[in-house]
Amino acid sequence: MQKLAFVAAALSAAACTRTESSDILTSGIYASIGANANGDGTTTVSAQLLLGDPSNLNFVDLTGDDRLIASFEGQDKVMTESILLNIVTHTTSFQSDEADDEFIVDFQRTVDPGAPSSIITLPPPFEIAAPAASSSRAQAMTLTWSPSSPDDTMRWSLSGDCIELAGATISGDTGTLGLPSGTIVKRAGANVPDSCTVVLQLHRTRVGLVDTHFGRGGTATGEQTRQVTFTTTP
Repeated sequence: MQKLAFVAAALSAAACTRTESSDILTSGIYASIGANANGDGTTTVSAQLLLGDPSNLNFVDLTGDDRLIASFEGQDKVMTESILLNIVTHTTSFQSDEADDEFIVDFQRTVDPGAPSSIITLPPPFEIAAPAASSSRAQAMTLTWSPSSPDDTMRWSLSGDCIELAGATISGDTGTLGLPSGTIVKRAGANVPDSCTVVLQLHRTRVGLVDTHFGRGGTATGEQTRQVTFTTTP
């Protein structure tokens, strides 16, 4: 599923809250909407609605006749709501993940006109060349992928049990990423092992359009995500 920015923030927050949609007009809602494809032939469309300033982490729980509908090539699906620690997320999936696939999210309700047309378009898919099975943190590392897509935004991220989280935006998509020695940093701690499996993800994103009826604005992003693993050593 699309990992929307507010999920990570909310999980680390001391407390997030939840408000029923029947008490809110669309003009008071912020929308975070995404479509994510990870290379398995499907795309997951996700949405989170928040009341007012999104930094307050006040999630909107759909009640009454309010619902979110995702559409792709004439197929409409009601998005399924899930709640975890007051984090309210709506998702559904479609059997396609091609370049320029267009998904529409419609917030339907009767209390006001809703927000019928938030649009997300997928950037082109790509494949990562497998890196060496093991890589020293003291050596530079080069990652390649194809095809490149200079008109879309790329970023990388690294995670693993023995390393600090790392990541950054890639300046220009040439199909190559060079990570200098020392980019991967061992996590501090007496019981942290010297070696572990690292997950390196590449994210290609394209900015979409949030329906202007969401009075507090929002984000809409199409994303292709791919990942490789390797063992990091001293």
